[in-house]
Amino acid sequence: MTPNLSKRALLSAGGAALAATALPGAREAQAQTPRNALVIAATIDDLVALDPHHSFEVTGSDLLKNVYDQLFTLDETKPTAELQPGLAQSFTVSEDGRTFTFQIRQGVRFHSGNVLTAADVVYSLRRPLQINRTPAFMYRSVGLTRDNVEQTVRQLGDHTVAVTFDRPYAPSLIQNLFTATIASVLDSRLVQQNAGEDMGNTWLNRNSAGSGAFRLTRYQPNESYTLERNDQWWRTRALMQRVIVRHVPEAATQRLLLERGDIDVARSLTPTDIVALRGRPNISLAEFPRGTIQYFSANTTFPLLRNPRVVEALKYLVDYDGIANNLLPGQVFPHQSFIPRAIVGATDARPYNFDPDRARRLLTEAGHGSGIALTMDTANSFPSLDVAQTLQASMARGGVRLEVLPATGAQVLAKFRARNHQLFIGIWGLGYPDPHYNADSFAHNPPGTDNPGKLTWRNGWDIPALTARTEAAMTERDQNARAAIYQQIQEEFMNTSPFAIFAQQQVQVAHRSNLRGYMASSPGLSAIYWLATKG
Repeated sequence: MTPNLSKRALLSAGGAALAATALPGAREAQAQTPRNALVIAATIDDLVALDPHHSFEVTGSDLLKNVYDQLFTLDETKPTAELQPGLAQSFTVSEDGRTFTFQIRQGVRFHSGNVLTAADVVYSLRRPLQINRTPAFMYRSVGLTRDNVEQTVRQLGDHTVAVTFDRPYAPSLIQNLFTATIASVLDSRLVQQNAGEDMGNTWLNRNSAGSGAFRLTRYQPNESYTLERNDQWWRTRALMQRVIVRHVPEAATQRLLLERGDIDVARSLTPTDIVALRGRPNISLAEFPRGTIQYFSANTTFPLLRNPRVVEALKYLVDYDGIANNLLPGQVFPHQSFIPRAIVGATDARPYNFDPDRARRLLTEAGHGSGIALTMDTANSFPSLDVAQTLQASMARGGVRLEVLPATGAQVLAKFRARNHQLFIGIWGLGYPDPHYNADSFAHNPPGTDNPGKLTWRNGWDIPALTARTEAAMTERDQNARAAIYQQIQEEFMNTSPFAIFAQQQVQVAHRSNLRGYMASSPGLSAIYWLATKG
């Protein structure tokens, strides 16, 4: 028996084994998951926080967006990020544009049975700044702070909440911000009963206190989590009774479990596995765009990279189509700007293509006719290392001798944040579905201060005029005008920036053919479990 067979699923629900044990010589795919359970194999060892005001990784969002409700949501049935009312049924904006008053939906109950009121919303909007974990920067970016949140977030009635910001921000920006995981509304009474000295952070990292489609019933770090349906969800009723997500880090093991019928979805397969599964009976493939982009950047504090012609030459030495079609087929598509597709202001413009001859001419104009030598820092993992090695080959054709410097993710990020790199290859995810989130890092660098959290600062890109335009876009209340500003910003960005964005990621999965409605990614930046069903 192959060693991988010892890892096949024994999917427990209430103590009952849900997967059959294969006998030697048994034919493939005899097992079958329960009709009322969605069983997923994924890589979830980065799931470090289940507290929605603490979590800041995609894996956490996949779980938390199915357990908690936010003030606003996105229509998951449409490919564009269309805002919809969530727990905030409606809102008004003051004449000066700074105060948003939200009417909270009545009749919503938490999983505990407690009724959701404005008091829970106020508690949940204040708490991220009070516990001060990583996602709190999103609220600080719109003027909410730990010191002022008691005054800026106020309860006006049983179902009315007012939030006052430091500037008159675009309503769409605030609505999009309040779709984020950080905007999840907690059952304040339940959390306070288990608060301890950390406002319930420790308790929430093992338990849930939400009102969403599912409730968390079991979590074993680095092993699995189980969600049970909330039959009283105000939006609808999930089609599956239960969701089980298992940590299966080996792609080959995920593929085997899927072929045997022990899981419904294999979430972390390699392109090689996908090719092997294509055309297999009872297995289907699907792709879901994700708001994550891949890029490399040039540190302009390094003398050679201050020359715009050198940076432009590098952009013509990326085999954009080759990366998408040959290296990462189905897992990315070519994209060259910082706003992902389906977000307001996105552009499909692709001003650069792989052109080694043009790159050599640019290097000659820059005084480097005999070529140049550079280093590229990269994480020593897929896909960054694989892309870096591909760039090493394509850049050599244009006269750039590229040395790839792999290291752990933590080591590479520390070097990048200290501006000690020459070239850096990275992946950047969208924290909430508004163009400002990415513009704030790729096209905003206020003068006079060090901003190590911003990608612009890390690459020494001083852009006072573009920074001012990015700040103006935050307050433009007309959505069409706001989109036009971001398109102008992106045009300048692509022409002048030290960033070469080359791809947008998508989630590529394989699943049993009887599964319908499962979304591995959505405009709301998370998996959608409540629409999944089996035929």
